[in-house]
Amino acid sequence: MSILVIGSLIIDNTFYVPALPSRGETAIASSALTSFGGKGANQAMAARSSGGDVHFLCCVGDDSPGKEYREYLCSHGFDPLALISDGQFSTGSAFLGVERSGENSIIINPGSNHALRPEHLDANIHLFQQSGMLLLQLELPLDTIMHACRLAREHEVTTLINPSPWSDDFNTVDFPCDILVMNEHEAASFSGEKEIRLAPGLLQERQLETIIVTHGAGPTLALTRSQDVVLELKPPCVTAVDTVGAGDAFTGALAVALSEGQDLARALGFANAAGALSVTRKGAQGAIANRKEIESFLSALGGEKSPGLTG
Repeated sequence: MSILVIGSLIIDNTFYVPALPSRGETAIASSALTSFGGKGANQAMAARSSGGDVHFLCCVGDDSPGKEYREYLCSHGFDPLALISDGQFSTGSAFLGVERSGENSIIINPGSNHALRPEHLDANIHLFQQSGMLLLQLELPLDTIMHACRLAREHEVTTLINPSPWSDDFNTVDFPCDILVMNEHEAASFSGEKEIRLAPGLLQERQLETIIVTHGAGPTLALTRSQDVVLELKPPCVTAVDTVGAGDAFTGALAVALSEGQDLARALGFANAAGALSVTRKGAQGAIANRKEIESFLSALGGEKSPGLTG
């Protein structure tokens, strides 16, 4: 099953500091890194590295960073016809601070990502026809994301949304989907509850099949409409160096595992392993593990599921 990712790409400018500065405070970086990022591109690369057959529809600026990003994506096998160029906006950029614990703070300039419009999706309708799963985030204009959801419904494509960065305008009526992948903060905003397991009937009410909630180093939770139990899987224990892009590594790997027909517990174990490996390295896409690395890591852990599976 092919996976269609529609999303953002951003040039990441990362500064590594002892501690993130408070308001009005200046921090001296120990090192810096410029790299390719953006939630859409991160998840597309993670899905491809995890062994998926991936299409990526996005928009770069008609500038030097955009041309470099285009060449980079093409070198990784993405179709250049789906890499739209826009001369009005510069390529998206971000400034990230990462402290010694691996925690981060991010400021984003969307740039050309906001030039990806519904008509671009219509012009690439063949990508929906060729795909069995659609993967979306919220770093694009919301009307573009909404249109993608509707096209996916028309073509019977399973839709997985990672509603990040969170928007209070997001809902599953205007953005119909099958699977939501959120961190605990996004889940609280979505459900109105501190713990999503405290919101009985949420899946039925929001017309969802599955909700997955990540908690960083804490257990990953999964709720499905077909089962009464809550799956809970603790990620592997690793030493974090940089948590930027960890959620994207998790989401891309999860999409591949589900598209291959793996059951939810195995898919979560695979995704947990991908996310854990990513935090042991610096950067977003540069930290993404490939399929062989993920499977070797799982094998070393003693199986295909993360330790701590409960139901």
